[in-house]
Amino acid sequence: MTEKTCPRHVGPAVALVSVCLIATELTLTRLFSVIIWYHFAFLAISVALFGMGTAALLVHLAQHRLPPERTGRFLAIGCAVLSAVIILATVALLRMRPDVLTGATGVVSPSTAMLTVIFIAAAAPFFAGGFVVSLAMTRYVRHVHSLYFFDLVGAGTGCLLLIPALNALGAPLALVAAAIVAAAAGFVFAIGGGDGKRVALVPAGAFAIALLLGITSPWTGLFAVGFAKGYDLRRIKVEYNRWNSFSMITVLDLDTFLGWGVSPMSLGPRPEQKTLVIDMNALTPLTRFNGDPKSVPLVSDDCTSLVYRVRPNARDVCVIGAGGGRDVLAALASGARHVTAVEINPLIVEDVMRGRFRDFVGRLYDRPDVTPVVDDGRSFVRSSDRFFDVVQLSMVDTSAATAAGAYSLTENSLYTVEAFRDYLDRLAPGGVLSVSSVSVAGLATGARLASLARAAVESTGGDPTRSVAVVRTPWRSSVKGMLHNVLVKRGAFTEKEMTVLGETVARLGFQPVYMAGAATRAQDPRSQWITDILGSRDSADLRLRMEGWPLDVSPTTDNRPFFFYQSRLRDLLSGKAGADGPQLLFRSSLFVLSRVAAIAVVMVILFLAIPMFFGARQIRGGSGSVAADLGYVACLGMGFMLVEIGMIQKLSLYLGRPTHTLAVVLLCLLVSGGLGSRLAGAGHPGTRRRRLAATLAILVCFLGVVWLSGLGHAILDATVAWPIWARSCLAGGLLVPLGLVLGGPFPTGLSAVAERAPSRIPWLWSVNSATSVLGSVLATLVSLHAGITATLWVGTAIYALALVFGLRVTASRAPD
Repeated sequence: MTEKTCPRHVGPAVALVSVCLIATELTLTRLFSVIIWYHFAFLAISVALFGMGTAALLVHLAQHRLPPERTGRFLAIGCAVLSAVIILATVALLRMRPDVLTGATGVVSPSTAMLTVIFIAAAAPFFAGGFVVSLAMTRYVRHVHSLYFFDLVGAGTGCLLLIPALNALGAPLALVAAAIVAAAAGFVFAIGGGDGKRVALVPAGAFAIALLLGITSPWTGLFAVGFAKGYDLRRIKVEYNRWNSFSMITVLDLDTFLGWGVSPMSLGPRPEQKTLVIDMNALTPLTRFNGDPKSVPLVSDDCTSLVYRVRPNARDVCVIGAGGGRDVLAALASGARHVTAVEINPLIVEDVMRGRFRDFVGRLYDRPDVTPVVDDGRSFVRSSDRFFDVVQLSMVDTSAATAAGAYSLTENSLYTVEAFRDYLDRLAPGGVLSVSSVSVAGLATGARLASLARAAVESTGGDPTRSVAVVRTPWRSSVKGMLHNVLVKRGAFTEKEMTVLGETVARLGFQPVYMAGAATRAQDPRSQWITDILGSRDSADLRLRMEGWPLDVSPTTDNRPFFFYQSRLRDLLSGKAGADGPQLLFRSSLFVLSRVAAIAVVMVILFLAIPMFFGARQIRGGSGSVAADLGYVACLGMGFMLVEIGMIQKLSLYLGRPTHTLAVVLLCLLVSGGLGSRLAGAGHPGTRRRRLAATLAILVCFLGVVWLSGLGHAILDATVAWPIWARSCLAGGLLVPLGLVLGGPFPTGLSAVAERAPSRIPWLWSVNSATSVLGSVLATLVSLHAGITATLWVGTAIYALALVFGLRVTASRAPD
């Protein structure tokens, strides 16, 4: 059942619903990163597509029970329900205690059951919103190009508004704002559709309730985070808590954090400290400072500070991921003349270090010999023309998901071969790079850092056996682990430098693992891995041996930048994809992906099978090949997600700021996609087949010529030193043509089917959503194991297959 005319208010109302849905989806990535763990944030995109696909299936099965004359009423009430469900789901998620690091990880286990509950709660808003969008698209399918334009432009606008909303409101209240927008959409549907004041009262009431709950939240605490990663935040004394688009920053009145690798032999006075926590996971201390660097000797006795024993009195130091300033203090204590403190999160720099806790930290970031820079570390180094005696990264670990990062799990541009090359290029003659990270059960960061150091040094023509030293010490944490400090020199370490380092390591009670060519006795298999990586002269033999190790510690690259992902696909067959206890945190990405993939496959099967049993008449009604229609929308669902996720991953490394990448990539793709949909609907129906073939051919050629040939990478690499605004404009210039051709094929195919089999539309919409979930999982798996370029290759191939199906879809004619 379709309407011949589409009221003018329907398009803007659909745009408002899309603003709400995209904002809810991306805000959930931030919320999941806090209450669970960063890689579980990937669930947000899956639950969104699952909910919308299920709603489309419902519309398909119940389309004859939804009278066309009451369409406006259904849309208005549906928006009110969407508003209410967002509020209820937010409150429920904030009060769940999802400690997924305990218990078994089998198919039937407490952790799996908790993930299922979270999945259902988070999917509920998208079911309600999906009902509204699917019903509007189905009833007004003759105007699908116009509605799809409003749908995509609304989604792009939502991406643009999300970042300031997160900065101003935080994730929970941003969800409340999305609920208010949903209610406003319902009011537009009701008033514009002429359904009377009685119907309009329903969304108006939802609007008022959501607004009231949001305004009173500071006093009621209704939208405060109750539990995070299994911890009851109500029992912890919080001195500061604020959200932005990067993370949730919390300062606790806890003085128990000594440091990441403080020497067991250290007897110096212990300064008063507070604990700054990022997303209730990553820690950085705030140290009381009186202005005299010599008053905090404890920071110099940390394993992460060994670089200053080798390179004291440095002229210029660059600290990447400066956080609460511990590494800055260590540099000043060693006699450094100037320190550049690079920190990506403006809340830490401006609100904490130069704001509320300014006096506590002794105005550290206001000193004349310290220059704070709010930027991504990699972007700063690549755009800087300065040379440093020391470049230091200590525990700069991505344990939080940004809205962009959630699409791709664990990418980190700081830990790739190309990144290490960038750091080495910024070192002055004799300069040293210091990188520290922790290895725990299921995660061998020491070995991976060693492989990165080897590859980077080899790429510069150096000798890694003489240019790298590795020292370790037990991690001062409740989780058993080992902190590794990897020192990489631009040029070979001298005998004097190794003597000083060796004596310091022995005096402070640290453990030498590899000392620039000097053999050390491996104390365990992982230490032996590091010795083999740095001491081997035969690279081919080393690669073969590394393939046999239980963890993948091969060097990560900009094409495969997943430093903290060390699983292999074969782990699924051997049962190593999941593990108990702390190991689950770092090895459960494949565990999560495998279960989401299973859900996606089940979704596709159900969305194909259920209509065959309960709605076969609607599917077989009309004319044209059902298989061709099905194959076409399935290819578009998977192909779009593969291309979109691949572009987010690739440009995230180029732009450096994940949230900025989100705004640029999704805004450009969605808005230009909406324009592409509008343009695709402007032609005569008789030329539809030719126009669709040309659009898909241009899409495949554009992806091949620009992104698969290496041209796009060359352009990005040549302009990486440009300022952020110029890089954003260039990225937009590369994305807009892509979005224009991405936006046309789906509405063009639906309009062709609507002319000959209109009752098939809701089912095809649901299949498109289900295969989009499958596409998102496939994109992530391909990127993790084969690289980002491979993801774009697969997406291009699927669009080429869509061209084959599309020619059949548009060739079929409506029955006479």
